[in-house]
Amino acid sequence: MCAQPRNAPRYSFVATAQAEDGSDVRPARVRDLSILGAYLVLPNPFFKSASVLVKIRTETEFFQCRATVAHSAEGLGMGVTFVEISPPFLNVLQGWLLNALQHLTADTPTN
Repeated sequence: MCAQPRNAPRYSFVATAQAEDGSDVRPARVRDLSILGAYLVLPNPFFKSASVLVKIRTETEFFQCRATVAHSAEGLGMGVTFVEISPPFLNVLQGWLLNALQHLTADTPTN
């Protein structure tokens, strides 16, 4: 099996989350994040291609958007691709990614 190349850089990100499909709400935690999507860790993920509403919370901020499940692994989690991000939530997401990039850069040793 060949891994598909990523279309956007992913960053380690820790936050609580939930995914819902209208009738079923499943708690999760975020493992990594990009401008295009996220990986959510949860024991009972939705199936591939499912349309879900993703909500992510940190101690100080909140993000939500529609997403499609890109891949799913029972007992592990699922990767989601963001579909519709409203401007206020896009600002939150961009802030989180900028912060993650700055932490990554600060942790990189210099010669």
